[in-house]
Amino acid sequence: MKWTEKAWEQISPFYKKILEMPFNQELLNGTLPVEKFKFYMAQDAYYLGEFGKALSTISGRMDKMEHVLDFSQFAAGAIVVERALHEGYFKTLGIPDTIEPSPSCLLYTNYLLKEAKYGDVAVAVAAVLPCFWIYKKVGDHIFEQQSEVQNNPYKNWIDTYAGEEFAASVHKAIAITDELAERSSSSTQETMFKAFEMASRLEWMFWDSAYRLEQWPV
Repeated sequence: MKWTEKAWEQISPFYKKILEMPFNQELLNGTLPVEKFKFYMAQDAYYLGEFGKALSTISGRMDKMEHVLDFSQFAAGAIVVERALHEGYFKTLGIPDTIEPSPSCLLYTNYLLKEAKYGDVAVAVAAVLPCFWIYKKVGDHIFEQQSEVQNNPYKNWIDTYAGEEFAASVHKAIAITDELAERSSSSTQETMFKAFEMASRLEWMFWDSAYRLEQWPV
């Protein structure tokens, strides 16, 4: 089995929990309260900006020029989506331009930035992979159920993460992760598993925090 196949088996319980979360079930059904979606969009915009920085940092640490270019394009894509959110959902939902990250969002982004800068580059790539892969899987799952839902107000978001362009980036990120894993020691591969699992847990926390409208303690 490839490294990513083993990694996905390891986090499959988290993925199942993510699919079953009230946030994603209500998003699928089009019944998610707009305030929760608004909170999520704001946090996602902050996240994508920091995610883009992490991807750019990883790009600069790659040995193969092909991978440098790939991660540079991933970073640019994250920033493009972040800008699109500001120009689209921010205006329609009335989200302010200045966003304070929630505790879960800040934990997630700081973890990725730390791994991107200081971790082994293979471990850093494993840490950012869940954002690509889990979002794609969730988007596909929800998209496949859309025939049963009429006039879902969140259709545009669903279509974005179920699109072919995003799918191509996900497949490329998976292939790069497997390539780096093959060249890594068994101990580094184990650290990659831990990073992949941690980021998967943080994916769950991110969605859960949006549903709870998580705030900082006073």
